[in-house]
Amino acid sequence: MATRVLAIFPEMNTAAVERFRNKWDPLAAAVPAHITVAFPFEWPGPVSRLAKDLQPVLTAFTSFALELSTPTVWADEYLFLLVNEGREQVWRLHESIYGQVLRGARRPSRFIPHMTVGRHADKAALRVGISEAAEINLPLLGRALSLTIYRRDNDGRRIRELDIPLGAAS
Repeated sequence: MATRVLAIFPEMNTAAVERFRNKWDPLAAAVPAHITVAFPFEWPGPVSRLAKDLQPVLTAFTSFALELSTPTVWADEYLFLLVNEGREQVWRLHESIYGQVLRGARRPSRFIPHMTVGRHADKAALRVGISEAAEINLPLLGRALSLTIYRRDNDGRRIRELDIPLGAAS
């Protein structure tokens, strides 16, 4: 059974974020900067079936503007850039996917739309990370045009399987 993740890879200039992530995010080499909408879940069937199940949800969402800023620490180990503009749309997309497609999947108890840009267990290091994150040319402005299904393999590789446009009917 494949482990999959649903994410928005925003249409925006993320070069400065990627440089930051190369230093602070252990997953920087595995997957580009993104906004996770549905966290790792097991999907027993083919990706085409998942795409078909997602289609009614995604058709209800048109592309939308995104603004990421406000570096913050989450759960004493993650560095986030919070989604400001577009926050409500990301949250509604998350809720719709879990409510209509991934009903039995484990979901976070609290969902905060964000882009993870770093991870460190040491609180002093996180304070440095927040300070450095504030030096990124923020805010990041762009658009959410599609939802991406990517597979997480046992060897740690992330494989982008399918991009499904928002608002598009099949």
